[in-house]
Amino acid sequence: MEKLVNTSKLIHDKIVRVMTKRLKTNEFKKVIDAGSGKISASIALKYFPNAKVDAVIFPGDNRKKNPLQNAIGSDRLEIMEADICNTNFRKQYDFCLVHCSLGEALRWGNSFENMFHHIMDIKAKYFLIIDIFEDPCVHFRYIEQYLKEKGFKILKKKKFKNPTPEHYPKVKIDKYKLEFDSKHYMVYLVQNIS
Repeated sequence: MEKLVNTSKLIHDKIVRVMTKRLKTNEFKKVIDAGSGKISASIALKYFPNAKVDAVIFPGDNRKKNPLQNAIGSDRLEIMEADICNTNFRKQYDFCLVHCSLGEALRWGNSFENMFHHIMDIKAKYFLIIDIFEDPCVHFRYIEQYLKEKGFKILKKKKFKNPTPEHYPKVKIDKYKLEFDSKHYMVYLVQNIS
């Protein structure tokens, strides 16, 4: 399991490095990690060295909260327990990291579309959306159409190969029968130009 976590962190580290290399991330002061976890929070702290990071997790999600509390000791990280779909984030952020959160919407009784709309309502200048390409709950055409219609600019779009695909076992949630392997990540760097 430790090898999988390390390899997973390496690919996500590479994704953030490649996708944000033209941004002056050292100038960012406020970052939100929407749907945080140990990997995304540690990467946010690394790539935004002068920013306070709000790590948002679903209330009571101890599979995310405990590792965050135990593994990441930083006074720049604040863990926020909030349902993204029922929270109005009032702060202005320089950057919003959306790390494999959209496919988890069904787990918490939300729809993909509702979760995505609420994330894009966060007041941020830039968004980095990372999700599993093979996840049947994540609709990438919908993402692109929504961004275009709502005045967001896709600065960069790239598919990354997952060097250690994970198998997600068969479960039925709502109308979805979920069983897939995470072979790729689809990533968007988006600018809010409104």
